[in-house]
Amino acid sequence: MFYSFRLFPRQHTKLCQLRILIRHSYSTNRSGGGPRKEKVKAIPFAQHIKAAEKTFEDYHGKGFFSARLSQSSPAEEVYIPFWVVSATVHATIEQAQVGRRVIRTRYNPATKQNESRWETDWAWIPQQHSFSRDYNPLGHPGLQIYASHRYRRGLVQQITTGPALENAVALTPDLLESTTTKVRKVDPFMLYPTTARRFATVYVQEREEMWADKFLRDFYGMDETRLLKVKVVFENVKVSPVYYPAFIFSVNYLGRRLRTFVNGYDLSVGGTKVYNWERVATVSALGMAATMTLTGGVGWGGASGSFWLGIVLPTVATSFLAMYYPIISLYVRDIIRDQEIKSMAQDSESWDNDWVREYSAFEDQERRRTWREEREYSNSYSSTSAGGDPKGYYRVLGVSPSASQQDIQSAFRGLAMKYHPDRFTGEKEKQEAKVKFQAISSAYSVLRDASKRKNYDRTGRD
Repeated sequence: MFYSFRLFPRQHTKLCQLRILIRHSYSTNRSGGGPRKEKVKAIPFAQHIKAAEKTFEDYHGKGFFSARLSQSSPAEEVYIPFWVVSATVHATIEQAQVGRRVIRTRYNPATKQNESRWETDWAWIPQQHSFSRDYNPLGHPGLQIYASHRYRRGLVQQITTGPALENAVALTPDLLESTTTKVRKVDPFMLYPTTARRFATVYVQEREEMWADKFLRDFYGMDETRLLKVKVVFENVKVSPVYYPAFIFSVNYLGRRLRTFVNGYDLSVGGTKVYNWERVATVSALGMAATMTLTGGVGWGGASGSFWLGIVLPTVATSFLAMYYPIISLYVRDIIRDQEIKSMAQDSESWDNDWVREYSAFEDQERRRTWREEREYSNSYSSTSAGGDPKGYYRVLGVSPSASQQDIQSAFRGLAMKYHPDRFTGEKEKQEAKVKFQAISSAYSVLRDASKRKNYDRTGRD
C-alpha cells in the first residue's frame, strides 16, 4: 500500500483507483501480471475537456463527405497503456535483384506487326550493403504499441503521432484527479512485453526492407527491385511501459458504439469516421451520369439499361458502402484483435525481462547520441590508420584501404553497372558518366593487381 494517512472522499476514490491499478497492472515479482510499478511512467493530462470536444467536432465535422456527430455520453478520461520500444538496428542487404525498364520492339507473328512494350532487365547486386540505425519511439509512432485489448489497436494507435511521449513522468495518485467530477480510469496492461517486442520487430523489418528498396534503386540507378532479402540484428533493445492520457468520446451508430480517442496532452486524435451517405450518393449519381453521357452508355439495354446499370446500381452500392463502412471496419478490426490475442500464446508470459526498463526521453536520446559519436569516431580511426590514399583510388571505389580483393572487385562491378555510359541517353549525362567510369576503371586497374596495390599503398604511385 502506498499511503496510510486520512483521506477525504475524493482522495479515497483516487487511492482505490490506484490500488486497482497496482493490483491489475503492476507486479512486484516475476510471476505477477503487468510491469513493475517502479518502471511505469505516465503522460499527464494537459488539455481541458473543452479543447478535446473541439478536436472531436473538427475530426468528424470537417470535409465534404464527413458526417457531423454528436457524442451520446460525456467523454471519459482514461489512462491507456502502451509499450514504447527503442533499439539500435544493424541491417544487411544479403541479396536482391535490380531491374531497369526498357522499351523493346519485337515482331508479333500473330498480328504480323512490330510491337513495342516495356520489359525489365534484371541483374543480381554484386555486393552486400550494411547499415546501422537507431530507432527511437519519438521518431517512430509504430514503436509506441498499445498494450491492451479493450479498444481496437488501429484506432488507439493514432493518438501517438504527437510529441507527448517526451513529457512522461512517474505515475502518482495526483495524475488520477480529473478536471471533472469523475476520477480518471486506468486501462490495465494485457499485452506481454515479449509480444510488443515481436510487433516492433515486424515494424522495423518492414521499414528496413522499404529503405533497402529505395537505396538499391538510387545507388544502382535502377527502376525496380525484387527477391530482396534483408537481415536485421537488434542491439540495446529497451521496452518501457507508459500510460497515455485519452479523452474517449462514444457515439451510437446503427446499434454499435463508435469511439474517438483524443490525446489528453497534445490533442492527437484517432477513431472511426462516419461519412454522409446522402452526399456520397449525390456525387456518385452525378459522376456516373456524366460518364454515361460521355461514353454513350453501358452498351446494353439502351437508355434504360444505362440508367439502371450505369447510374442507379453504382449509386446504391456506394451509398450502402458509405453508410455501413464504420460497421464493416469495426468487424474487420475485431477479427484482427482476436487473431492478435491468439498469437500471444507463442510469446513468453514474463513481465520483467532485463530489457523492460523505465522510459526516459532524455536518457534514450543521449544513449543514441553517444552511440553515433562512438561509431563515427571508430570509422574515422579505422580509415585513417589503414594507410593513405593519395590519388583517391579507394575513395573512388567507396572502399577502405584495408578492403579485401573481393570487396574491391564487388565495389567495381556495382559502380561499373551504375555509371556505364551506355545506360545514359542525354549527351551531358553520358559525358559525365564516361568521366566517372574512366576514374573507376583507373582505380580498379591498380587495386585489382596485388603488386600494383602494394606499391601504391607504399609510395602513392601507380
